[in-house]
Amino acid sequence: MNLTFLGHSAVKFDVGNLCIYVDPYLQPPVDIDSLEPASIVLFSHGHFDHGALMAGKLYERWHCHFAGPKNLIKWMARKYRGKIPADRLIAIGHNETFHFQGIDITAIPAHHPLNRLGKTIMTLFARSSAPGKPVNGYYFEGFYHAGATIYTPLIHEALKGKVVHTALLPIGGKYATASPDQALQIAEEIKATRLIPLHWQPLKEQVFFRYQSSDLVKLARTKNSAVEIKALAIGELLGLEDSVPVKPTS
Repeated sequence: MNLTFLGHSAVKFDVGNLCIYVDPYLQPPVDIDSLEPASIVLFSHGHFDHGALMAGKLYERWHCHFAGPKNLIKWMARKYRGKIPADRLIAIGHNETFHFQGIDITAIPAHHPLNRLGKTIMTLFARSSAPGKPVNGYYFEGFYHAGATIYTPLIHEALKGKVVHTALLPIGGKYATASPDQALQIAEEIKATRLIPLHWQPLKEQVFFRYQSSDLVKLARTKNSAVEIKALAIGELLGLEDSVPVKPTS
């Protein structure tokens, strides 16, 4: 079991025989043609920087399944009619679980308030009609990928009783994403063993975030947090074969 960081919020997970991508907004230096084909792609929402606009290209190469919020999947069914078969699209709402080739995948609530996005990024988002709400996080096999969110107690509530060995959370602190302080709070509340920062690198040389991964590392050190911070470079693989989750979220 391992994961590979592919930039921004894009992450590839290898779980048993499955290859799972979450929010594959794939940009250089990542080469889509060199990546392992997906078994399934999970989209948190429809904003351009989370990959849903690449679904047609991804299906041409991978012939995979896709899952996402119900509004987004309805949009994809219309957008890609005749290109992506309907039986490859899975709609899932908050706190719902579906079974896929031997594993359970649960949609976790997120809070991504559009009134905090700002004019620059809203102009970019306006180029697409893909729905930006609601937003799903995802939990499977001890991984929790938050998608795009600020702090909300709904995350802790949804993950009660679940073991989280690896939390992947936004830390950029602008455009309706969590700050390092909020991300660390979420990770501690859900008793995550480790935290991987997402959603902090500049986008299209137009969108810059307030915080960097180094800010999260410093914060965790200052607070003497029990959560291990693993800031990954683009393309870096993190092996988790020896990971032993300790406590479920309570």
